[in-house]
Amino acid sequence: MLLSSPRYDVAVYCPLAAGFLRPGEGRTAGAERQMVLLARELGRRGFRVALVVNRIGGAPSGEETGLTLVERVERGPTKGVGALVEATRVLRSLMASDARVLVVSTGTPVVGFIALYCRLRRRRLVFASANDLDFDLGRSDPTHPGDWERRRWLYRIGIRLVDAVVVLSRTQMALARSAFPSLKESKVVFIPYFAEEFSSDAELPAPTAFVWAGRLAEQKRPLLYPELAESLPSGSFTMIPLVPPSASAQDEARLEELTERAGALSNLTLLGTLPHAALQECLARAVALVSTSSVEGWPNTYLEAWSHGVPVLTLLCDPDGVISERGLGAAANGSWEAFVEAARDLWDNRHDRAELAQRTRAYIREVHSFDAVGARWEQLLADLGIRRKNAATGASRSHSHSFGRFSLR
Repeated sequence: MLLSSPRYDVAVYCPLAAGFLRPGEGRTAGAERQMVLLARELGRRGFRVALVVNRIGGAPSGEETGLTLVERVERGPTKGVGALVEATRVLRSLMASDARVLVVSTGTPVVGFIALYCRLRRRRLVFASANDLDFDLGRSDPTHPGDWERRRWLYRIGIRLVDAVVVLSRTQMALARSAFPSLKESKVVFIPYFAEEFSSDAELPAPTAFVWAGRLAEQKRPLLYPELAESLPSGSFTMIPLVPPSASAQDEARLEELTERAGALSNLTLLGTLPHAALQECLARAVALVSTSSVEGWPNTYLEAWSHGVPVLTLLCDPDGVISERGLGAAANGSWEAFVEAARDLWDNRHDRAELAQRTRAYIREVHSFDAVGARWEQLLADLGIRRKNAATGASRSHSHSFGRFSLR
């Protein structure tokens, strides 16, 4: 493979982020949205950035600053000839978005293929974790049965070859070192997720209902939410599942059961998948964002709720203990009784949350602001030998530049 000068400073490989950019959709999993925000922020800071996504099918939604979109054909079968076709598509997108540093967030065997490409091309590679499961080598992947089991060795190779592993919490830092003992400690870097800041002067809207929002994956345990609604008949509950067009049979079955359960409960409303902007409107009026998950990374919805001054009620997942330590809601530590009692308390005191809102927004400004997180990413790139050419920070976020875009056929 011939070496050449890279076109970009940074390329972010995240095909599923197309869901956030498609007109009228604007909704995808939190990890994919974070990769879009990363690409935008690095572009704002003066880096030349390419973002590899699946085809969008129209003008992208949102504002792209200093950013080129490289659209690839969506993933197809990965057995036999299909695997070779997919490898070719990945390779073509990597060459089209050729950059000095490549950031990939997909915790799948594709990391190994990309790592080998980067070694051959003498490019730097950063793996950005999205979930604690990225460090569970014994897991299965119900979305693509068999793929993970057959090719986990390739994922192992990829992580060993990366220049840095970005983790979201102290817990993930420990998990990374346990799963990959040969990974140098200096390669594991803590960088939080981005969160948009909303005006603290804005009047808090009257809270109307608890909100559950997310994918219907098994580890999200969505069927526990109707149980919570049933345990607190005086409360009002809204559920907003994210069901992608390519939903698995398991997801479809869970949605069917949830629809049946919601129909039997007068205090539970089940909504369809909402665009991101509409989801924010629901979160702003929430009594609390509710999590029933058994495992997470750092949920994007937590950050969005806190930005709106809304607490988080979690049955189990409290990343690094911030909910308990900083008073950002209620963490039940796996106790169903404590979970229901905390929900009752939040409902009864829903109109008195000004002080709590100040805490959640202060936490977002301190830890997850674009300036704070962007500076960490810029330092990581500098440590890898990548610096933006202009000393001045890029254009302000309110100013949009034209962006490049092309599709690979």
